[in-house]
Amino acid sequence: MKKLLSLTAISVAVMLVALPLAYGQGQEKGPGQAPAQAEKTFEGQLTKVDVNAKTISVKGSAGEMLFRYTDQTQVLGPDKDIQGLATKAGTPLKITYREAANDSHLATRIEVTEQKR
Repeated sequence: MKKLLSLTAISVAVMLVALPLAYGQGQEKGPGQAPAQAEKTFEGQLTKVDVNAKTISVKGSAGEMLFRYTDQTQVLGPDKDIQGLATKAGTPLKITYREAANDSHLATRIEVTEQKR
C-alpha cells in the first residue's frame, strides 16, 4: 500500500511539471507579443541615398521603394557602408528588409549585386 501511494504521488508530481510545459509548446504568442516578422527581398537599381534621413531609394521592376536603414544594417559588396553607395546611382542592389510601422520598410541587409550584361 505504501508503494502504491508513493508511485501515485510521483506520477502526480511528474504530470504537474510536464503538462504546463507541453501545453506552452503549442500556444501562439499572446496579445502583447508581436509575431516575428518575415524578411522580404527587393532587387533594383540605386536611385538615391539620404544619409541625414538614413534612407535609401531603389527602383525595381515593381516600382521605386524607399528603405530606412540603421547602424545594424549589413552592407555587402565593395563598399562596406551606406556612405560608399551615396555616389553610385544605378548600382544594382538586393535589399533584405522587414515591414515596419507606418508602411515603411527597414533594410536589414544591402547587397551590391553584379551588373547584368
